[in-house]
Amino acid sequence: MDETALLGQLKSVQQRIQAWAESRELWHDASFLTPYMFHNEPPRRDQVLLLMMEQSLDWTMGSGGPEGARLGREWAALLEELGFWFELENHYTISLYPEADVRMDEFLSLYRWQWLQHLAEKKMVQLHGEVFEHFAKHPEDLQRIEWRQFEELLDAMFKNQGYYTELGKGRDDGGVDLRLYQNRAIPEIVTLVQAKRYKTPIKLDAVAALVGIAAEQRAPSAIFATTSYFQPKARKYARSVERRVDLPTVELADADRLAGWCADIGQNLDRYFTDGLGAPPMITEQTGPLAGTIVVAQGGYNCTTNFFAKIEADFPYEVIMRPIGQEIVSGDDTSGSAMPSETARVVWSLEACLLGMKKESGIWADRKTFVKWDGTPQYFNSD
Repeated sequence: MDETALLGQLKSVQQRIQAWAESRELWHDASFLTPYMFHNEPPRRDQVLLLMMEQSLDWTMGSGGPEGARLGREWAALLEELGFWFELENHYTISLYPEADVRMDEFLSLYRWQWLQHLAEKKMVQLHGEVFEHFAKHPEDLQRIEWRQFEELLDAMFKNQGYYTELGKGRDDGGVDLRLYQNRAIPEIVTLVQAKRYKTPIKLDAVAALVGIAAEQRAPSAIFATTSYFQPKARKYARSVERRVDLPTVELADADRLAGWCADIGQNLDRYFTDGLGAPPMITEQTGPLAGTIVVAQGGYNCTTNFFAKIEADFPYEVIMRPIGQEIVSGDDTSGSAMPSETARVVWSLEACLLGMKKESGIWADRKTFVKWDGTPQYFNSD
């Protein structure tokens, strides 16, 4: 993927659309937005660009008499020339999509990389399956993240494998970047991890040094994780150590091995959030004050609909929510009030669990803002 070329193509599309709209006096308080940034959610394959305008966009559908019909035909012809098609997201927002599937995939890859960088900066990669899926498909991108982000990614990998982890301070760590424990209650070290975001191959002396550190700290095993690869002598030494009862074992994890771990973690997270199978990473370590809280969001177009969920795990910047149903306590199916019910059927989400991001206004999930339920019946109106 050539990011520069792809962004250049997108900029050209924006300029053509803006020039066309300005020449027809349609460009009033208008702007282009990146969908995942606007919605604050992982990128979706079917979204590439959003165009927001202050006025009604009925003309895009050919409405509004002869003038609207003319503008609609011109608009459709322009997009066809640019290789795009569109849908109205609402009366002031247009979603734009490339006609070619290959371009759609290219933009998805680009946006996922940008989203990954955003999550890495916020230290929020642990629960996001799309992060691990990306590195599973593109292990070469491990070279593109910063050395500290590489260590934090490894920390997230081992958490997802069920370890209690202790991430080093990053500098002057004595050659140990991560310490892995079986659980918090048993403080005995299971494995020492050294991380090297290198392009050059790892030599025998570096692996031998890690084995020496593990032996000194009485750790039974060590892992040398790198974005590069190991020289044959280093691999031969690691195999010889396995036959020594007086030395810790050492596992060599190169970029391909890390990609395999990422693939497994991405699939496990996907199964958890989609089907509710398995458990989220280190949930027992992340109960948090919001765990067990029921939250509610309200929405609807010309109606009022309630969306209830229960927080199952509370993390520093995110929560895991399980959608729940509701029971009507007054009125009928068209209007009245309802209370949350964990036994009622869920009709508003197909996902077993949702990942919500904490914001000042509440918790953002499924393009809704959830707030703590106050314990009272919630009004609804479907008329």
